[in-house]
Amino acid sequence: MRRSMSLAMILLGTGCLTPSEPRGFIFQYQIGAYGCSTDCSAPGPAAISAASLGDTVWVLHTLTLLGAPDSLKPQTARLRPDCAENVALLLGSGTAGTLPSAQACPDSTYAQDFSLKGITAPTQINRYSVWIVDSSHATGGYGLRGRVMVDPRLEPVYLLTVQ
Repeated sequence: MRRSMSLAMILLGTGCLTPSEPRGFIFQYQIGAYGCSTDCSAPGPAAISAASLGDTVWVLHTLTLLGAPDSLKPQTARLRPDCAENVALLLGSGTAGTLPSAQACPDSTYAQDFSLKGITAPTQINRYSVWIVDSSHATGGYGLRGRVMVDPRLEPVYLLTVQ
């Protein structure tokens, strides 16, 4: 069974912007899970809905600027770097872990510009987090909560079964 990527979108209003800036830009944050390529050095070609203990899961984060009043002016989002928490592993009503599990810069963020036309900044960026499903994890249904986008805060969840 193939699952579509989880999706979160937000329309920012006047409360999040300074009065002199344009209003109404829209960001989209999608998250999905992929198996390995043949040697696990890259993600496989298809999304997965289940993984087994010992598997490597590639978690894809896709951040896209969908709309803005000025198609040439960059819009800025605050993102977490790869060394900070990018994914929360949800199990039941709690958190079973994070990706990466050891965070070298837990409170760090950086500004990333996006542009609708892709001239002065990219329209979309893709980033991967890798989860090696080790035997310390219980089998069952997990939610992979994307935590890359801090401002605007978007946290989509992708459902994955660990067998």
